[in-house]
Amino acid sequence: MANLGFVEAFAKFGARLINPMWAVSAIADDGALVMSCWSHQCKPSSKGILLYNDRLSRWGGNGQGCNLLKIHLAQTIAGDFPVRMIIATTSETEAVENGQDASKIKKTFHIREDVVGRVSMFDGDNYVIEFRCDS
Repeated sequence: MANLGFVEAFAKFGARLINPMWAVSAIADDGALVMSCWSHQCKPSSKGILLYNDRLSRWGGNGQGCNLLKIHLAQTIAGDFPVRMIIATTSETEAVENGQDASKIKKTFHIREDVVGRVSMFDGDNYVIEFRCDS
C-alpha cells in the first residue's frame, strides 16, 4: 500500500479529476466511478464485503466537490457502473466527522485495486457503497 499523490491515485484507475483542488470523484475511461473514501468510514460487513457509508450534508467547505459527487453517484446508479476506491487516511477523524474543510486536514492516499464497489443506496444525501473483493 504505497502512499500516492491524490491525482496519481485517480490516474491509477484511468480517471482524471476535473479540478484537483476540490473534486473527490471522477469517472474513469471505462465508466467506473472513482472516489476518495475515508478509511475510518470503511467498515467490514459480511464476508468479503466492505461498506462505505457517508452523507453529503456532513461535508463542509467543499460544495463543488459535494455537488460533483452527487452527480457522479446518480450517473453510476443509472448506468449500473462499478465504483473504485481511493482510501484517504487521517488522524483527524473528528474534524472530518464534524464537517471541517478536508483540504486543510493532513491525509495520505492509497488505492484498493482488490475491491470493486456498487452503490447500494443513495437518497440524494446518504449513500452506501458495497465493496467486494475482486477475485
